[in-house]
Parts: sequence; C-alpha cells; structure tokens
Amino acid sequence: MLKTPTVNLLEKSMDGSAIQHAVSSNNIANVNTPGFKKSMVSFRDELEKSLQPVKALKTTRHKHLQGKNSMGDPDRIKVTRVTNTSLRNDGNNVDIDMELVALAENNLYFNSMAQLLSSQLALLRHSISEGRR
Repeated sequence: MLKTPTVNLLEKSMDGSAIQHAVSSNNIANVNTPGFKKSMVSFRDELEKSLQPVKALKTTRHKHLQGKNSMGDPDRIKVTRVTNTSLRNDGNNVDIDMELVALAENNLYFNSMAQLLSSQLALLRHSISEGRR
C-alpha cells in the first residue's frame, strides 16, 4: 500500500540524490590530489526520461492483452568520470566552487524530496484513519 507511484518516484529521487552527494563529496575531498579526475552523476536526466509514458499497445480484439502506460526504469543512475578536461597543471579537473554549488543544490533537492515524501505519507496516514485523529 505504501508503494504508490508517487512514493516510489520520490524514493528513487532521494536515492539518486544520496549518490550525487557521495560523488560530490568525493570530488571535494580530492580537490588537491594531483591527477584526480572528477565524477558526475546523471540520475536526474534518467529520472526525467523515466517519466515519459511508454506507448500502449494497440488492441484490435477484446482478447488481446491490454497494454498500459507505465513509467520507464528510473534505476539507471550513471556515475561517469570526466577525463577529457584538466583545470590545473597537475591534471586535476575539480573546480571547488562548482562542486560546492552542486552540493548545496543537491542538499536543497534532497530536502524538498524528503518533505514531499513526508506529506505523501501524511496523506496516506490521514486516509487510513478516515480523517480521525
């Protein structure tokens, strides 16, 4: 009952945000490591792709299986290493300012998803108790 599509989507968003936080933290921790190449996470792009409805099958007879619109798979979180750039002479390509901005943005994103999840669960709790406290 708790695995509604909205709750599932919020859960996947928070999982991706947690991975983004770990990757950004690793990039920041290695800002002074010579030759270190930063990593990037593309979970928001994959999440947006998963929200595009899958086309339903066309049925011409009543005995055909009914296709339905469903979301794609938002579990495809890609972590890629950026190796084709270099910010400094030692080969490191981590820009500390950009990483700190990305970390702050990700923090706001995670907190907003947590707040939305909390409100969804509150709605479920309210409907289970039939509006009584």
